[in-house]
Amino acid sequence: MNNVLQTILKQKTPVKLAATAGVIVVILGAYGGLFYLDLQDQIKSGRSVQQRLKGEKDSYEVRKREYLAYRNELTQLQQEQRELLKALPKKAEIPTFLSNIQEQAELAGLEVVTLTIEGETPQELYIRIPIRIEVRGSYHTITKFFKNISELPRIVNVENLALSAEKSSLETGGIPRLRARFIAATFRFRDTGNEGG
Repeated sequence: MNNVLQTILKQKTPVKLAATAGVIVVILGAYGGLFYLDLQDQIKSGRSVQQRLKGEKDSYEVRKREYLAYRNELTQLQQEQRELLKALPKKAEIPTFLSNIQEQAELAGLEVVTLTIEGETPQELYIRIPIRIEVRGSYHTITKFFKNISELPRIVNVENLALSAEKSSLETGGIPRLRARFIAATFRFRDTGNEGG
């Protein structure tokens, strides 16, 4: 290497400049080639990563849409379950039910004579809870009462209805007052794992 440098140093200035320029061009060419090749590899690698990330993003977007659809469906099912549990609750909730019956009777203008809770009757999917009721009022107030309890969110069946006129209202000649005796049967969900209620 020293011999080459000494030979170049003995040459005239234009040859020295040409040799120096040649060496610079070779160094820059080698550096540029290595840099360019490295840059090309980085570009290829970057494009590969970009494609992979785009695929992941698309996959996440699909999963996100599916998740949101499932979440909306779950929310709707939970709402439907809440509505069903109002109609067929898991617990007897008899005090609330009796309060609702009493309130509907008062709204209709009836007098509640008796309310008697009878024994629960288990069925396959539910438990029937009969309540023997006797009310007093006019025909219209009794029908209004039945309409009101039919609109309660809880399931209520009116069974064994018996109407009779009160003798005192017939003797006075006023608006006939009736006594209605019936069973208001309500139900609760039968949870086979928990029969308490």
